[in-house]
Amino acid sequence: MRVTVPVALLLTALIGGASLTARAAPPQADPDWPCHQRLVPELTGATYWNGPALPDQPDWRRDKAVAAVVLAVSPRDVPTEEGEKTLAAFADKVPKARRAAVYPKAFAGIVEEVNRQRGDVIARLKSLAHRQREVGDLVSQATNELQAIPADVTDPDKRQQRAEIVQRRDYLIRSFEEVERTLRYTCEVPVDLEARLGTYARVLGDRLAP
Repeated sequence: MRVTVPVALLLTALIGGASLTARAAPPQADPDWPCHQRLVPELTGATYWNGPALPDQPDWRRDKAVAAVVLAVSPRDVPTEEGEKTLAAFADKVPKARRAAVYPKAFAGIVEEVNRQRGDVIARLKSLAHRQREVGDLVSQATNELQAIPADVTDPDKRQQRAEIVQRRDYLIRSFEEVERTLRYTCEVPVDLEARLGTYARVLGDRLAP
C-alpha cells in the first residue's frame, strides 16, 4: 500500500509553513514515482515463467487462437479469476505435442500486453504525483499568506482578503486529498497486474508437465 499523508499531519505541516514536496511520497530515484513499491518500468516474462524459453520477438498476433486468448485475458478490467478460467480452457485444447511451442508464445503475448497497460498506468501515476506536489506547494503558499493576516484583523479590506485566502486554501486542500485518494488505489494496479502474470504462468506451466 502506498505511504500517504494523513489529513491531520497535512494540516499541521501546512499551519507550520512546511513544504509538502518531500512529504507527499517516500524518497525514490524517480521523484514523480509516488508508490511505496519499487518502480519497475517493465516486467520480464522470465521472472514468472519456468517453461520452455520465451520467444525474443513473439509473433503471437499471427496465431488467431493465441491472439484471441491473449486479448481476452490481458485487459486489467477482466477479473483475474475470469482470465484464469479462459486461459485454462484455451490451454486444455492445445494438443500436448504442441504445448511447448504454443504456451510460451501465448505467455509472451500476455506479458507484452500487460507491460503496455502497466506503462499507461505508470505514466498516469507520475502525472498525478507531479500534480500533487504542485498543489501541495500552492497550499503551503496560501498558508503563508494566511499567517500574514491576523485572524482578528479589523480592516475590512484585510478581512475580505483573508476570507478569500481561506476559501482558496480550503479548495486546494480538498484537491490535494482527492489526488491522494486516487493515488492510493491506482498504486495497487501495477501490483495487481504483476500478480496476474504469476497466476497465468502457473495455469500454463501446470499443463506443461508430462
